[in-house]
Amino acid sequence: MHAHVDRWLDELDRTQAFYFDSITQLRMDTWSQGRVTLVGDAGYCPGPAVGGSTSLAVVGAYVLAGELARAGGDHERAFPAYERMMAEHVRGSRAVALSAAKTLIPTSRLGVWGLAQGARLISALPAGPSRALVRLTTKSARLYDSVTVDDYPPSPATPGGMDGFAGDPGGGLGVK
Repeated sequence: MHAHVDRWLDELDRTQAFYFDSITQLRMDTWSQGRVTLVGDAGYCPGPAVGGSTSLAVVGAYVLAGELARAGGDHERAFPAYERMMAEHVRGSRAVALSAAKTLIPTSRLGVWGLAQGARLISALPAGPSRALVRLTTKSARLYDSVTVDDYPPSPATPGGMDGFAGDPGGGLGVK
């Protein structure tokens, strides 16, 4: 085996906590097949430690619901429209993830040292300046803050526009 493996195995005997994992970014040509489509990390997979996955998932759910409403519930029209509307957001998220991985996963001893020193500096700063510094250097926050989506009108069936959602015997989301 590789020399690193012996070092990792030795480390297991000396530490209380040891974490080892691979960092993977899956990419699919489409998120839909038949009557099934994926939303959030299941489809977009921006990658770990990027931030914004929840924001992207909420935007995706909103766009999917809007496109389903716009298509009158016809998933064969709605799913491709949903994928087109989300494609740019997902590409941007994946690009930020790759860039963040280069910063968060150093490939040299100097890179590990620099990352540790930067984390110490940020944690030593008072909360206000620390948050401001993180915001200035966080591409993902700027990316997700700039997301725009269509303003989908409510369904004409009910004032709230939520008539007929599966799993709700009342025809809405349980809000009467």
